Amino acid sequence: MKLPPPRELLKKAGSAALYLVAFFVIAAIINKFQSPDTKAMPPVTSLELATLAGEKVQLNTAAGKKTIVYFFAPWCAVCKASMDALNFFDGTSRVQAVAIGLDYDNVSELKPFQSGQRATVYAGSREMQSRFKIDRYPTVYILDGSGKISHVMVGYTSRFGIWIRTLM
Repeated sequence: MKLPPPRELLKKAGSAALYLVAFFVIAAIINKFQSPDTKAMPPVTSLELATLAGEKVQLNTAAGKKTIVYFFAPWCAVCKASMDALNFFDGTSRVQAVAIGLDYDNVSELKPFQSGQRATVYAGSREMQSRFKIDRYPTVYILDGSGKISHVMVGYTSRFGIWIRTLM
């Protein structure tokens, strides 16, 4: 098999890189329009959550660790496909991750999401859905170590996508 000349290879590589950059720019623009406007939201220094057993838990989101808050609905197929990305952060000292189920009729609908998931799954409320302006699933908030919202993503997000945003 004969290789093409170096100039042709560079041309193809440059073309591929340009398409890749265009893809990421378009994806970022679409995400910007889909994400809720969080500029006026105050920092989220703690979250009052309910376990799937109904116990109340207070989560400190301003303890110096970044916090990934993954909002999902039990009927959402994309949520099921992308939720595994949270397992990537299990056991890290730099990031804590939680999954919060919304838009359910009975808390038992959320229990299948806990199996195979190392991040804790909590039951959210309509008040929480309103507070975080959730109208699409999944919606992922990344909070910096002081509780300030640093990123919001809507739709499918890969492990790499979440990980790279926790570095920024």
